Amino acid sequence: MKKQKGLFRLYLKSEPSTRADRILYVVTTILSVILLIAGYRFAVRGGAVLGQSLGGIQQEEYRARITEVVSSSDIYSQYSDSIAERRTVCYATLLSGPDKGSQILVTQVQDTTTLTLSDPCKPGDKVYVYQQENEYGEMQWYSSGYIRGDWLALLAAAFILLVLVFGGMKGVRTLLSLALTCLAIFAVLIPMIAAGYNIYLTAIGVCLFTIIMTLALVSGWRIKSLAAGIGCAGGVLIAGLITLVSEYQMRMTGLVDDDSMMLLFINESHPIDLKGVVFAAIIIGAVGATMDVGMDIASSLTELYNQNPDIRALSLMRSGFTIGRDIMGTMSNTLVLAYIGSGLHVTLLFMTYYDDLEKVLSIEMITGEVLQALAGSIGIVFTIPVTTFATVFLYYIARKRRRHRLAKIAASTENTLPSVSEAPALTEVQTETSSETTTKPDVQTSSPTPQRILRSPDEVPFLRNAAAGEKQDSLSK
Repeated sequence: MKKQKGLFRLYLKSEPSTRADRILYVVTTILSVILLIAGYRFAVRGGAVLGQSLGGIQQEEYRARITEVVSSSDIYSQYSDSIAERRTVCYATLLSGPDKGSQILVTQVQDTTTLTLSDPCKPGDKVYVYQQENEYGEMQWYSSGYIRGDWLALLAAAFILLVLVFGGMKGVRTLLSLALTCLAIFAVLIPMIAAGYNIYLTAIGVCLFTIIMTLALVSGWRIKSLAAGIGCAGGVLIAGLITLVSEYQMRMTGLVDDDSMMLLFINESHPIDLKGVVFAAIIIGAVGATMDVGMDIASSLTELYNQNPDIRALSLMRSGFTIGRDIMGTMSNTLVLAYIGSGLHVTLLFMTYYDDLEKVLSIEMITGEVLQALAGSIGIVFTIPVTTFATVFLYYIARKRRRHRLAKIAASTENTLPSVSEAPALTEVQTETSSETTTKPDVQTSSPTPQRILRSPDEVPFLRNAAAGEKQDSLSK
């Protein structure tokens, strides 16, 4: 059990952050919030959307919970035997508003568009209600739709909990970057497009902000983040250029459905650029995929470099291309399947009415979906070599700087160490007898095999005394 806890703790602290990293995270967050606030204020400074004042639906709605169904009646069409409308009358309890907690009588109206797709309300359902005059001039409560945000909030809470449990502090930074990305889209990009600013420049600016902010918060201000950002920016740039050329070559207008038509005619004096909306949608969709690919390659090459800092640049580049080829197939499939899934009902509709596939692909609504998938996939393919080259180049520069620094340290160390000629010399120490001298070193050497000192017989005291005694004996004889 202790070993498992140790592994879990190691997983959570696989990339420890220093104090400088934490400071940079805080600074990045503060700067991102300041930029978002400034962008939002700049977008709504005129208080207009496409030249018109900001308004919206003035009808006031409240939340309510159905407690009892009173009746349900069908109204048949006068031209056929089919049901044209169904009215369900039920009691409900207000969950918001000034009369919160009071009981009201609500009427749910279902027409032919929703009659076969949605069941009547039942006790326990949460709905939005509003007041309106009926045909008799009386104020009556009506239901405008089911409340679906509560379940979405539950799923979002589960997602946040899972990210925090498995991500630790990096999970916190991931959620923070996700929140800032959503704010960049909904608080800056959409208001600026609606206010009539240049869609192309706005979309590019928001994408660059998202790339820098996300990589800085998730991975920190490191070489791999810079390399991944360069690769992601390169892939998005390619996707944007392909979109511009394709829109010109295929004579696209951006008018693909009723929603785009309504958007075009909101204000005819300040029409919105629908082709610019298509461009923004494509590069925003490409940012997420290219950022994923760029970070995967940069992170993998970083681990290889950390394990072997002396790895050759060519070997590191070859490894990057190998990793990129494995990622390329899955990410391209992910992007294509995501776009097909989002427009599946439209594809089914046109495939039902047209037998010719080429005709279906020539319909602008389908063409836009296919263009999004192809432009994003090409951007992913270009992200692989750009990220690989950027990572190898940045680590090549880092390795040169590291070797230069080590060489300077080694040179300074050699200058401070004593040379052989400057070694401390042996000094002669006087003994009790003035005529006897011995040589002793001032400093004891640390060598395990000390050098042997050769001396002549005159330098050894007892040999010199013995020679003097023999000389005196010979003189006395």
